[in-house]
Amino acid sequence: SATPKPAAAAPNTAMAGNNGPTPAAKSADYGVKLGGFFDEQQKKQVRKAFAQRYAKGKECPPGMERNEHKRCAPPVAGHYWAVGQALQPAVEAHPLPPAIESQLPPAPKGYEYVLAGEDVLLISKAIRLVVDMVPDVMS
Repeated sequence: SATPKPAAAAPNTAMAGNNGPTPAAKSADYGVKLGGFFDEQQKKQVRKAFAQRYAKGKECPPGMERNEHKRCAPPVAGHYWAVGQALQPAVEAHPLPPAIESQLPPAPKGYEYVLAGEDVLLISKAIRLVVDMVPDVMS
């Protein structure tokens, strides 16, 4: 009798040097991978830009105010969003300041960058789906 052939291995679709999500990561509309848009360099650039512009707390980005420690902070602490979930209507999302947005590549068509709490989010405009984020930009 013939011996059964081993099942063919699934091809590895990961690109060399991509430390992002595994090939099984879900893709949002237009091929933008959930959790795979921002690379580490972009995250560092955004955090650096926030630190340079807002660290002293003299001015704060939209949606933040000076706290008792003279730091910019959102009025409500916490994260009420996650990659792969729609941003809830109660969450105040503010446009990124132009000086910060200029540190990032243009948002893909149908998407926008917003600041929610201390996180920079990439969301779809149509359903406000959180596609990726740079957490804790003020830390």
